[in-house]
Amino acid sequence: MIHIEKEEDMNIITITDCEGNVLYSLEQCEMFPNYIAVLKDAIAQGKDLTGLCIKNQNIGNVVFQGITLNNAVFENCNLHRTEFIECQANSVWFNNCNLDGFKVKKTDLTNAHIDKCSIIKAHFTRTTLHESSIFDSNLYAAVFLKTQLNNVGFHDCNLEKAEFEECSLVKTGFYNLSPTYQWINDVLFSNCILNDCNLSSLNSLSMLFIRESNIEDAELRDQNFTRVINTYTKVLYAIESDTVWWKDFRGNFEQFKDMVANDTMENGSKYYLDDFLYDELSKVACYLEQWYREQNLQF
Repeated sequence: MIHIEKEEDMNIITITDCEGNVLYSLEQCEMFPNYIAVLKDAIAQGKDLTGLCIKNQNIGNVVFQGITLNNAVFENCNLHRTEFIECQANSVWFNNCNLDGFKVKKTDLTNAHIDKCSIIKAHFTRTTLHESSIFDSNLYAAVFLKTQLNNVGFHDCNLEKAEFEECSLVKTGFYNLSPTYQWINDVLFSNCILNDCNLSSLNSLSMLFIRESNIEDAELRDQNFTRVINTYTKVLYAIESDTVWWKDFRGNFEQFKDMVANDTMENGSKYYLDDFLYDELSKVACYLEQWYREQNLQF
């Protein structure tokens, strides 16, 4: 917590942990008029802020760089566009905070606990989030790039349009009891490791974008796949979900056939397939149709 204490004729601004132990303090003056200024100076001095406790404060746009923040607590705080860069921040708690535009880079956030936070358009880059728990939070359009998320639990979170690129999500779980799947609509898994990733709450995978990720090894509900790899193309087809993925294309089998035949996506945008791609994708379409029928299913 942060306090302003009066000693004789001086006001002292103190930054404390949750037990009230002083981590850093300065006399209030023109250069350090408030807690944000004192906090920024503590960061600039490279102070150890283990156990830092900040409640009901606006610390937006503050850059924590190279700081130890293990067991820190942020409660009812505004951290809009705040940055954690190369920090050691195990077991950090964020409760009811605004983390919109939050940027985390090369930081260890293992065992983080995030509850009831807005994390819209946040960016996590080359960060470790193993063993973390995220509850009832809005991660709309959040981006995770080259980030380790093994054994992370997303509980009742909105992840619409979130992107996971070159991430490890081994044994991570996505849990939501919503009767619709808007909460995970247009989520992208690109070049991700998904071994035992729990997506079993989804009846269909048609709302996801899958690129070069082993979705077959995730924990799913009655899903079967066929993957067709050629010289120039790699196509993945989820049978029960009737969903085909190729590069940025996602659609059902009929839409895939139409895209190949007309070089056109459902929204009218053109693909302009060259002869090599057209030839391979045409053969893929024929193969998938034959394979599908052999499974005693009918388009």
